[in-house]
Amino acid sequence: MSATEKYSGFLDHIQSYLGPVRETEPPTVTGGNRGYALFFCRTPDDDLLSVVTNGLRFQPITAVLPQELVCTVHSVQRKAAHLITALTAEVVMKGRRGLALEQVIPSPGPLVPDSDIGGVIAAAHPYADDEFDMLRSAEGAVELQLITLIPATTGELLYAERHGTGALFEQWETRETDLLDAFRRSAV
Repeated sequence: MSATEKYSGFLDHIQSYLGPVRETEPPTVTGGNRGYALFFCRTPDDDLLSVVTNGLRFQPITAVLPQELVCTVHSVQRKAAHLITALTAEVVMKGRRGLALEQVIPSPGPLVPDSDIGGVIAAAHPYADDEFDMLRSAEGAVELQLITLIPATTGELLYAERHGTGALFEQWETRETDLLDAFRRSAV
């Protein structure tokens, strides 16, 4: 694979920020080909786990840039991150539309069982460097956008819909909300 091949740096890019890929789930895990695989990355200290889609960028999805999705949580919450990423990717695949930053994506019911997580907010990764969110070619051109899925409680989603996601982000910052916790209490 040459350095100028499109997306050739994807795997190295995600691993440099999220840790090595320790597990993969093929696109055929549910029987048919769902159109994307999943990578499970863990930080070297095993504290954080990220589930990353691999293949959405090749699908006929309307978006400003090709996209892949990421959900980062505490490692013990692997099942929650898997569920959040796979269900959100299915919404994207069915709607054939990519996500926009600060988009609120509510779930018709609890998204994560035994939690108050009622959906996600599409955002820049709250804990990675700014460069994480865009994959660049060897020439420096942006090739791909990485959209982070932040688990949000039902109350937070309603707050964001009423006051805007910027106001919710301010609440999260003021309250020092652990956005890596898919079982946290609402910040509003």
